[in-house]
Amino acid sequence: MQTAFKEDARRLLDPGVDLLARLRVHPTAVSLFGLVLSAVAGALVGGGRLRAGAGCLILAALCDVLDGQLARRTGQASRFGAFLDSCLDRLGEGAVFLGLAIYLGPRGPRWVAVAILALLCSTMVSYARARAEGLGLDGKAGFLERPERLVLLILALAIGGRGLELLLVLLTALAAWTFLVRVRHVGRQVGRQP
Repeated sequence: MQTAFKEDARRLLDPGVDLLARLRVHPTAVSLFGLVLSAVAGALVGGGRLRAGAGCLILAALCDVLDGQLARRTGQASRFGAFLDSCLDRLGEGAVFLGLAIYLGPRGPRWVAVAILALLCSTMVSYARARAEGLGLDGKAGFLERPERLVLLILALAIGGRGLELLLVLLTALAAWTFLVRVRHVGRQVGRQP
């Protein structure tokens, strides 16, 4: 079901990908623009403009889908491009969580700690998969991948108030769980190897 949803979303973006291809926009430019949008979202969130930050994060997420599709469509997909895109994704997430930590600062140090922990757990989900794949193992396990984290984060920002706090705690818990599932998944693979 998740794969079918992703395919439907990609088909909806086909006209945008076609336009970018005709304009000869490089996929890396789209990735960098997505990073800028994430940084702006983080600044908006840090300044208390949560809904504007959510809107900006939606645009950044669209860039994250468009860059890969554009690279494949124009024959510019490369291992370096995939590597750079992943690095920029982590920076973009970091910018938004930094904005959240600043915004939540007046609520007390425990909420700053939750924002930092959410960033740490989110990063570890991605790192666990990348490290496993770097070792020639399958690292894809668990539920909370980047698209799901973005949806939760956007919902949290759009709702604000106690809803933001609740969804941030949920995001942190699910990211930590996904990380542990990936560690277990990799451990089982290694246990089966001679």
